[in-house]
Amino acid sequence: MKIRILSFVAALGLISAFAEVRGLSAQVSNFMDPSTENTKKIENYWLETGLSIKDATQLISNAKCHNSAKYFRACLNAIVENALTYNLKLSRESGSLVKVIPSERFDEKSEKELLLMYSNTLRHLDFNRALAELVKLEIETKQPLLAARIINSFLSVYVDPHTYILPTSFYDEVGSKIDRSKFFVGISYEKSQGEFYIRKISKNSDADISGLKTNDKVLAINSVNLKGSNYAEMSNLLKSEESNVLKFRLERNNRVFNINVRRSYRTLSHVQYNELSQAGNIGLITLTKFSRGVCANIAEKLLAINQKKIDGLILDLRDNPGGQLNEASCIAGLFLGKNKKAYYVDYFDAEKSNEVVMTSDEQLYSGPLVVLVNSASASASELIAGGLQDYKRALIVGERTFGKGTFQEPEKWFLNSKVSLYKTQGLYLLPSRNSTQLEGVKPDVELHSELNPVRREGVAFFNPVKALASKYSKLKKSEMEDKYTFNLCKNTESIRNNDIYLQESLRYLNCARPIEKLTFKLSNRNAGKATALGF
Repeated sequence: MKIRILSFVAALGLISAFAEVRGLSAQVSNFMDPSTENTKKIENYWLETGLSIKDATQLISNAKCHNSAKYFRACLNAIVENALTYNLKLSRESGSLVKVIPSERFDEKSEKELLLMYSNTLRHLDFNRALAELVKLEIETKQPLLAARIINSFLSVYVDPHTYILPTSFYDEVGSKIDRSKFFVGISYEKSQGEFYIRKISKNSDADISGLKTNDKVLAINSVNLKGSNYAEMSNLLKSEESNVLKFRLERNNRVFNINVRRSYRTLSHVQYNELSQAGNIGLITLTKFSRGVCANIAEKLLAINQKKIDGLILDLRDNPGGQLNEASCIAGLFLGKNKKAYYVDYFDAEKSNEVVMTSDEQLYSGPLVVLVNSASASASELIAGGLQDYKRALIVGERTFGKGTFQEPEKWFLNSKVSLYKTQGLYLLPSRNSTQLEGVKPDVELHSELNPVRREGVAFFNPVKALASKYSKLKKSEMEDKYTFNLCKNTESIRNNDIYLQESLRYLNCARPIEKLTFKLSNRNAGKATALGF
């Protein structure tokens, strides 16, 4: 069975095992670390592969790195990104590793921004010396992990941002099952202008229950001042197992105060359901990752929703990096019905057969639907949002999505039989046969958050796969039935909500109207009848 990887965890630099392998500077950080559970740490998996710094030097050496401009940039990225792991940078004068000055905000910069900073300097950099300096900073047992980080940073620029290596045993034992750690308190955070801000609060999490809010500025945790701290230091504070209470010092609306977040040590589900009462009886499903089993979880929520006869539903895919491909086609079916085109698979290799993937589950919800996205909604999130938009089944609200339209498949790495190379093999396409690569999904109602910087594929990475959307022909109109139509709400009355995305969604759902009656029978499901509604 082929494994197609749509997950964008590594690319965003999330604090997870994938991010540790990539060695990317974090842009959006979720506290997810499977190594804190009853599993081996990622460095131990790399140690078992026998990977060494010698393997990295087969790619990175003075003789090779100065061969061409492309090879030079790939080598440079390998040094620059991994120096940041130790809070160091390359001096543009001497070529040596020196301490990063906090005011330079190197950890807020993307791969592309970092490389452009060095593009016209260090043309005579001694890569052998720079690599030796990095190796001296790491203890022997973690040097295989450092070698992997260096190789993956090289591949990100020389091949593409989503081609990487990973221990085969890690994916088999952990990677395919990655879930949130029991130490996850429920916040996603981002650094802007040298300050840490809470980007998102997970519903029903410890942070949510304690009263933390989106856009809170985090000044300190457990009396440790975060001024001048980097992402790694912030992550270490959150991952600390020494205290079951995290003492946050926050700034909100120019007021400074303290909130204690007590860990409950619950493993929070990637699917959360809440009901909103601001505009009738509206349901909110938040999906944070397409991990195994999320479709079945959402199906359970929808069965319960049908019994309550809600007036509308919001599916929140903001900051969702993607995940399992089969979960995406299953979820699409819950809103579209069985045997609808979910997406296409187009290989770069002309000798491989392209595919069309159909939805695999019965329709469980046919009422008014809004999907929330932002610039960090990627991969499988884009398939769902774009597919529902193609079928005119949902109103898409938010920012243009990330633009990762490629998939990766593993193969044995020729340098090490215990390591798999996850190589970009082609593009997945929306039902309309449009590609999301670099383009993303454009919302029907566009919003923008001033706090959160845009980190899309083309902005974040130096060498993204450039796919021409014009290459793909549109389906005939008859294939894209106008079964659901949107009569956008003329009512401009604002429904108050601290979240402008939810506020806008509620405004549209508040004036949704029925357009047709649709009765359907659900096999093996006790869901009764449902009415199709539109806007």
